[in-house]
Amino acid sequence: MPNLQKLDCSGLVCPMPVAKTKRKLLEMNKGDILEVIGDFGEAGQNIKRYLEKHNDKLLEFKIDGEDYYIKIEKA
Repeated sequence: MPNLQKLDCSGLVCPMPVAKTKRKLLEMNKGDILEVIGDFGEAGQNIKRYLEKHNDKLLEFKIDGEDYYIKIEKA
C-alpha cells in the first residue's frame, strides 16, 4: 500500500516550493504519494513543469482560491 506524505509549502516563494518538492520526492519510495499544499501561485505551475520533465506522475492539480493542492505519485 502506498505511503501518503504531505508537504506544506504555504508562505514560500519560488523556487522554494519546487526545491522542497524535489527533495521530498528523492526521499520517497516508488509508488508513494506526495500531497503538496501551498499558496504559491506560479510555483505551482513550476512544479507541474518539473514533473513533466521527470518520471514522477501528476495525479491531481487543484486550485481552490489561492491554495494549490498537488498530488504526485513517486515513480
